[in-house]
Amino acid sequence: MQEHGVMRWLQLTYKVPSEPSQKRVWVWRRLQNLGAYALQNSVYLLPYSDEVEKIFRQLANDIQEMGGEASIFSVVALDVADEQRILHALLDCRNADYNKAVNVCARFLNRAVTLVEKQEWNEQLQAECSEILEKVHLSFRAAKRHDVLGAYTAIARASAAEAIAVCEQVFRVLQVREFTKARRLLEMNYEWIYLPTTTEKEISPCSGQSELASDEPISTRSAQN
Repeated sequence: MQEHGVMRWLQLTYKVPSEPSQKRVWVWRRLQNLGAYALQNSVYLLPYSDEVEKIFRQLANDIQEMGGEASIFSVVALDVADEQRILHALLDCRNADYNKAVNVCARFLNRAVTLVEKQEWNEQLQAECSEILEKVHLSFRAAKRHDVLGAYTAIARASAAEAIAVCEQVFRVLQVREFTKARRLLEMNYEWIYLPTTTEKEISPCSGQSELASDEPISTRSAQN
């Protein structure tokens, strides 16, 4: 995304006919899903990459087929502070999507601690846990699909993937009621077991939040030996 220490950006500028309004809304939603930064009305920025260029070119083509106009520019910022402000806004948005998945995993593992302590497992609990894992997988896939920031979001993406993998391991062990093994897994992965703070459960700075953002926390206890 950078050349010789200078960060490159791609800028999409467009104009869509006011009627029918569905076309304008479709373009806006597409850019929101990409997490593009709105520099001003109908002017959006993303860090340069081959993937972003391909997406912007396709979007420009779609806009032109709607009877609109679209232009793509490769630009660099003249104000470093301004550039960092925009980049941090983009990262806050994308990382929030991955953090939602991590927080759901944390609540899942807290619940698992309680189940292990009580040595409790039945078909209803299995169905509930399976549903939670399915939702978190869907949320994670959606976050990756909308993420075009590459290396910038690598840490948050890897953390979410690791948290989900731990949940899957614990779930498989609980399914066969191996509570001792489940306890060991939880102890080995204690860093994922915590209750999300109020701040972590606030609405994401992004549009198009995952439905997991509004899920009520699972009733849990902290993992204490």
